[in-house]
Amino acid sequence: MNTALNDINLPQLLKQYVESNKLFSKEHHLLVACSGGVDSVVLVHLLNSLGYRITILHCNFRLRGDESTRDEIFVQQLSSSLNLDCKIKHFDTEEAMKDLKKGVQETARILRYTWFQEQLDHYASMGDHPLLLTAHHLDDQVETIAFNFFRGTGISGLTGMNLKDGNIVRPLLFASRAQILSFASAHKYNWVDDSSNKESVYARNQLRNEVFPAVEKVIPSLKQNLANSIKRFQEVELIYHQQISLIKKKLVEKKGDAFAIPVNKLKATEPLDTIIFEIFLDFGFTSSQIEELKKMLHADTGSYIKSETHRVLKNRDWLIIDPIQEALSEVFLVGKDDASISFGSHLLEISSHDKCQSPSTSMNEAWLDAKRITFPLILRTWKKGDYFYPLGMKKKKKVAKFLIDQKLSKTEKEKQFVIESNKKILWVIGKRIDDRFKILPTTKNILKLKLK
Repeated sequence: MNTALNDINLPQLLKQYVESNKLFSKEHHLLVACSGGVDSVVLVHLLNSLGYRITILHCNFRLRGDESTRDEIFVQQLSSSLNLDCKIKHFDTEEAMKDLKKGVQETARILRYTWFQEQLDHYASMGDHPLLLTAHHLDDQVETIAFNFFRGTGISGLTGMNLKDGNIVRPLLFASRAQILSFASAHKYNWVDDSSNKESVYARNQLRNEVFPAVEKVIPSLKQNLANSIKRFQEVELIYHQQISLIKKKLVEKKGDAFAIPVNKLKATEPLDTIIFEIFLDFGFTSSQIEELKKMLHADTGSYIKSETHRVLKNRDWLIIDPIQEALSEVFLVGKDDASISFGSHLLEISSHDKCQSPSTSMNEAWLDAKRITFPLILRTWKKGDYFYPLGMKKKKKVAKFLIDQKLSKTEKEKQFVIESNKKILWVIGKRIDDRFKILPTTKNILKLKLK
């Protein structure tokens, strides 16, 4: 943080910051999100003074009555005074909260960024090179890091906001709020204050208005210290995720729409808590669920735990992760050494034979060429989109159509299981094997599946 920043060098420092980080150029059309607050007002003035092409975007969420209307009018007047294009969007935020089933802050964020993206797409279709600019500053960055730390988001949360995320740019991250205020006051700029920022209703406001001031009484350099650590956090994250990526590749196996993790390998991995957090974070699990996930390593087959989006099921020596919409179906993993597996009211026996014999004609047995099969196998109920090559046919057929041809009732179809290897269905259990896995005269090893 440059505490010597003043009203004379701020435009020049912004110009240097933009150029050194290659954020944008005069060729870009800059769409500036402007609430009317001091941060976004200063950003508009700075960019305008540097000769960039600007369009102002303002969101009216209709949440603060006359104050929301006041903000809109102010932004329109600011745009007019600088001869800049301005676009205003009105939202029915309260109705959107009901539809999205989210709180006011998250709903407003979804609404504004959805509209921002629409504007980016609009100008891009016209042959422009649009970028969205927000007025996040160094204090916002520090608050984000602290907030993420208290929430327990892992090391990624300690790196703060990126200077650039795709077509979203934050060019004021180098400047503190105090410096921005000083610059605005020195130039006698007008702006509007959002009264809700002074209230400690939302978590971030509580951090800004209560927690930080209390800590700064003990550690006056709190924000400076956090700001100085950002670069180190970002470099540590890079090394950290390189190693995490390697570990994930060794542990997590893709199995169709699901993922499988061998329990014994996961148990032997250190540091276990961190690895569990990073693996299951991808599937909607939080740091508060780490202990429950660790218990799954020792749980009985059939035990499970859910996030908002996924379910983790313990299946013998495996943890199976599948989306909630798929988790309603029973899913079992069949290992190479498994002799049998129970599912529903049935038992599937698995055996291997070295010599080629005449296969049984029983519908409850599947004799397959073991050379073409990869373990573990997945035993599950069929789902929409499944297909296989019925024995004797060279063209694939949807399982749904096959079951219709079998004249099964709706209940019988819902209970129909298939078994697959490497995303290929081996057997529509009790009905037909896949022609690709049939026994040939050259077959030396047989995998025999028997339904009881």
